[in-house]
Amino acid sequence: MSEPAPRTRLRTRFKPARLKLSSDHSKRPIERMSLHDQLVAKVREMIVNGELQAGAPLPERMLCETFGVSRTPLREAFKILANEGLIELRSHRTPVITPINRDEIANIFDIMVALDSVAGIQAATLATDDDIARLNAMHERLVQLHHEASRTAYFRLNQDIHVEITRLARNPVLLNIWTTLHANIFRARAVANYDARRWTESVEEHETFMALLRARDAAGFAAALSTHTRKTGEAVLLTLERAPARNG
Repeated sequence: MSEPAPRTRLRTRFKPARLKLSSDHSKRPIERMSLHDQLVAKVREMIVNGELQAGAPLPERMLCETFGVSRTPLREAFKILANEGLIELRSHRTPVITPINRDEIANIFDIMVALDSVAGIQAATLATDDDIARLNAMHERLVQLHHEASRTAYFRLNQDIHVEITRLARNPVLLNIWTTLHANIFRARAVANYDARRWTESVEEHETFMALLRARDAAGFAAALSTHTRKTGEAVLLTLERAPARNG
């Protein structure tokens, strides 16, 4: 009687399937979102800086030609800016840049004072030494721009400093609220363009709160920062009262 043949062990290699992505995979959703964000940022900047004046109709065709886009993504950007209060959308009519309303600006400044108090406490507590060193370098450049009377560059850097302070609070919700409200304040400041005396006072206030930040005096820093915002609001509102015709 013959013995059964030995069993042969089969060895099968299983190769993991490779995910094949089309060469244009990275283009579609990411670029669309990027285009949308860029349009919102660019139109917002034009409004905030006064390039598109308060109360004026939005030049839709000109913006399409300037940015090389169709009306559809531009109108989507308008919706975002309308939610931020920078644009008024009107049914079957051309959207307009929201006029600067003194009472609304006063209300926003009241909120910003409170937000800066919260941001100041958190930023002074959570900021690293490198964070403070970077912010201090920005501050030193700000002082230099004041000496040079470079008003436009000064206001842009001043905005960056306040954004950075709020970012250092490490609170995304706070940053989002602060940024949305600040767009309206920055626009009012561009219109107001307050006097040289207040400009000098503002620099001195920056010197004060930066010294407190370097000392890690969280309560003192928050108080000085919110006081600076309150005084800035008072100056802006006073200037708007004196020149109502420029507010749209």
